[in-house]
Amino acid sequence: MVSVRLQGNLPAQVNSFIGRHREIAEVKKVLPAARMVTLTGTGGVGKTRLALSVAGQTQRAFADGVWLIELAALRDFTLLERTVADTVGLRDQSARSPREVLVGHLRDKQLLLVLDNCEHLADGCAALAAALLAAAPGLRILATSRHALRIPG
Repeated sequence: MVSVRLQGNLPAQVNSFIGRHREIAEVKKVLPAARMVTLTGTGGVGKTRLALSVAGQTQRAFADGVWLIELAALRDFTLLERTVADTVGLRDQSARSPREVLVGHLRDKQLLLVLDNCEHLADGCAALAAALLAAAPGLRILATSRHALRIPG
C-alpha cells in the first residue's frame, strides 16, 4: 500500500460536520470550474467550517496542496501578500515584492488557497486573488467573508 503525503496546512478535523451535505456538494461542484468561490454570510453561520470541509474533501485534487490562510487577526492590509507567502512556505529574501514572489511560485502549481475571514480586507483580498488567478491557471481560491469579494471567476 502506497501512502500519499498531502501538502498544505489544513487542520485536522476532530469532529464531524453534520447537515451541510447539500452545501458541500454544491461548492465541490462549482470549485473546479469557477476558480474563485466566496462563501458569504453573517458571522457564526459556519463559513469557515464549510470551507475547511470542502478543502479537506478535495485536497487530493490539488497536487501542490491546500493552504489555509487565516486572516482574522491580520489588521494591516499591507501585510496580506506577505502573510499568504509565509503561509505557503515562501522565504524570499530578494528585492521582489511579495506579490511577484507569489505569482512566480504559483504560476505552474495546482493548488487551493482558502482565504478565511476576508471581510475586513475585502479590497486587498479581491485585488490579490484577481492577480494570482490571472497568472496561475492551476490555482483555485475558496474564500470566506461576510461580504462578496466581487471579482470575476
